[in-house]
Amino acid sequence: MATHIVKGDTVVLRRGKEKGKRGVVKAVYPKRGCALVEGLNVVKRHTKQGVGGSRQAGIFEKEASIPISALMVVDPKTNVPSRVRRKVTSEGRVRVSVRSGEQLLVPAKGR
Repeated sequence: MATHIVKGDTVVLRRGKEKGKRGVVKAVYPKRGCALVEGLNVVKRHTKQGVGGSRQAGIFEKEASIPISALMVVDPKTNVPSRVRRKVTSEGRVRVSVRSGEQLLVPAKGR
């Protein structure tokens, strides 16, 4: 199923402990229904050293995935969260912000 969020979108978190924070989408996983957002849902990962020192030991911070249903696209024109609608034009199907009618970023596969 097609998602309303693509890589490169600026999104806002709608719920949870970091509610209201914004970030840029790094990756989208449609089958899992999740997305990685830069600077949101940062978790600590404790790692052991790899065999022969191939991997360094320590505590690293990384972003964990967030459900797509908890994210909302930020309208580029008004800078507030907005729903996304798909519209058929002469170029094909495009994503449009419901709030302002502004065309959103084209997905990477369609570029």
